[in-house]
Amino acid sequence: MALFALFRYKPVNKKESITAVPSKTTVLRILLMGLIGTALLLPVWLVRYPPLLDYPNHLARGFVLAHLNDPAFHFRGFYRAEWGPYPYLGMDLALVTLQRVLPAEVAGKVFLSLCVLAVPLAAWWFMRQANPGHDALALWGLLLAYNTFFLEGFVNFQLGLAFSFVTIGLWLRYLEHPTKKRWLSVLALATATYFVHLIAFVLTAFIVLAYTAADRRRLRDVGLAGALFAPCVLLYALSGIARYDGTELYFRDWTEKYYEGLAALRHGYSPRLETLTPWVIVACVVLAWVRNSEFRIQRPWVWVFVGLLVLYCALPDEIGESWDIDVRVVPLLFATLLVLARLGRRQCVVAVAALLLFTLRTADVARNFVAKQAELSGMAQPAERVRDFLIEEAHWDGPRAELTDELPLIESHVLDSMLLLRLVAWAEAEYGIAIADAEVVPSNFGSIAQIAQLISSKLEEPTLPA
Repeated sequence: MALFALFRYKPVNKKESITAVPSKTTVLRILLMGLIGTALLLPVWLVRYPPLLDYPNHLARGFVLAHLNDPAFHFRGFYRAEWGPYPYLGMDLALVTLQRVLPAEVAGKVFLSLCVLAVPLAAWWFMRQANPGHDALALWGLLLAYNTFFLEGFVNFQLGLAFSFVTIGLWLRYLEHPTKKRWLSVLALATATYFVHLIAFVLTAFIVLAYTAADRRRLRDVGLAGALFAPCVLLYALSGIARYDGTELYFRDWTEKYYEGLAALRHGYSPRLETLTPWVIVACVVLAWVRNSEFRIQRPWVWVFVGLLVLYCALPDEIGESWDIDVRVVPLLFATLLVLARLGRRQCVVAVAALLLFTLRTADVARNFVAKQAELSGMAQPAERVRDFLIEEAHWDGPRAELTDELPLIESHVLDSMLLLRLVAWAEAEYGIAIADAEVVPSNFGSIAQIAQLISSKLEEPTLPA
């Protein structure tokens, strides 16, 4: 019953302010938000190695960028940074900044924490503007925190989702009370979304334009909506990366579209929970609609929802080196579903289901993060990582078992001078260590065991200041 008290419904018109909440209820809301925030952060900070597929690559990239000109490392001989008006810079800039005061692994976890917290909070902000008086429905945004993109390590897109929700929400506020300051604020957020993730930027533009048109706004408003995104479209065109040669265009069939769309929303570690989630959502839709005298459709959002659904069906899965393009629509499609109608008091019942699903899902994610640590710790052992590097980079064509820890790498012609330099740069980036030129000698690099011993000794040294 406490949740019903926290989200007590009172009809709110767009032009009315929300009635002040009693102080006791405010305290309970703060406690609930604190518990939810702790639950969101728990999986990330409970383990040393977050098992997110693409995350280690982003972290290594951020470390190299932060130490590119550091004389203690050898990165300058192998890498260069080409900064420009490109999308996907959000994580790079954040990690480089955070590493000024934090070690790389801690900086990475801080960034992951930001993504996990930002998406539900931004979704709440969006829903608060799109469906006033229905704050309880924002609890469904918690299901987007550990979605399939985050678990796959696509954290730039995760942060892009948060920027997208905030941008759309602020545009709705602008439409209610147009001012120059608000329009410039939306422009700044739209630009920031572009620099975080291109697909999130495109989807934001689609929703803003679609809603403005569907709400039958003046042509001037539609033009101002388009003007928000024109500068970044121009930047992208001038960046030199807006090229496509017509190859590798792949579309899913309808069956695959259906199952991949569901997977993008419910993907996790538990098959039972994945099966349960869509049925709970369907049951909540029926409960919100059937025999609900307070149910009111919001027609502009119905058109936006239909537009996103058509867009999802029309988009390809792959264009060149970019994949999973179509399923990126699903989180915004789900958020739009939550603002299609006013539910009145039944929003509280629906919110209970969201909170239960979130609790089950977060517990499942935390349990599996912990379970993966033994495997990831083994992968992090220097000897195995060095062996993997040599197999890939030295094109070792023999059995893995023959590349033993004691095999003389130089005498066996596995390691030459060029590969040695690449190995040094790789070890520095992989483990966040610095190897001095005087240490690049056969006694340290003569075998996998010697290389692993050098890396282990470096890891035991105090962390270098960023």
